[in-house]
Amino acid sequence: MRSLRVILFFYFLIVISCFSQQFPHLAQFGMEYSFYVMENPRPIRIHVLKIDFSKNAVKPVVVVAKDPDGSGPAEAALTNPLELASDKNVVAFINTNPWDSFPDEKGKKNTNWYEGQFVDITGLAATGGKILSPAGDGCISVWTDKTGRFYISKLADPKLMEEGVAGWYQIVKAGQIVPKQSEKLNPLTGIGIDKTGYIVWLVVADGRQKGYSEGMSHWELADFMVKLGCWDVALMDGGGSTIMGIVDENGCMKVVNSPSDRVLWIKKIRPLPNILTIRKGN
Repeated sequence: MRSLRVILFFYFLIVISCFSQQFPHLAQFGMEYSFYVMENPRPIRIHVLKIDFSKNAVKPVVVVAKDPDGSGPAEAALTNPLELASDKNVVAFINTNPWDSFPDEKGKKNTNWYEGQFVDITGLAATGGKILSPAGDGCISVWTDKTGRFYISKLADPKLMEEGVAGWYQIVKAGQIVPKQSEKLNPLTGIGIDKTGYIVWLVVADGRQKGYSEGMSHWELADFMVKLGCWDVALMDGGGSTIMGIVDENGCMKVVNSPSDRVLWIKKIRPLPNILTIRKGN
């Protein structure tokens, strides 16, 4: 079964089209956007944003939605990610942490995900060196120091950490795919880094859209990102939360992928508790 999967995915990589001409203005920030269209072994659309933070033209900043209950159990209220990314200096963003709602008096959780809903962020969420959600929950941390260097590890160094988020787990370590993988096909988000930690790939794969983009397995995403050049990769939250936004040459934020949530067959952007933004300046 594993050998068949490898053969199929090798074929998957052959029948691929890559479009890198969109958003040419990103080059001034040390960034490059690529859009991949695949038809085998199934239709898939993948969005890749490669960023060179060594150029000091942009910096990573984590944005966490407002804490609705102060010292209470909730850490954020779900908010439209376009609102979270509304700062004029933001040039791109992606979703990050998993999260969950709180049960009602009958022990039932509301998973309809509406704006303003109180949620508990899973794993690390930090900005400006301030921790708003602690690491843990078995998650993998993705964090940066003051120079913009990225690290992927279980825990962040509190003396070095400037910005931090968390994903489900590490799917590539030292250039090798981590064995613990899911075969399910879903929209997925990944953050990958090279050996230096200054070259970063933000990757979003659309899914749950039959005939257009049907999703990837964790193993397929890991393999794809290794081929991009990633040394370490963290699997972030996916499903209906998967989203990537990029500012066009006119300064307008565009959602470049196709989020999978629908209301009466109309595309719906899911509100989120936090995002990773890329901003102008060093």
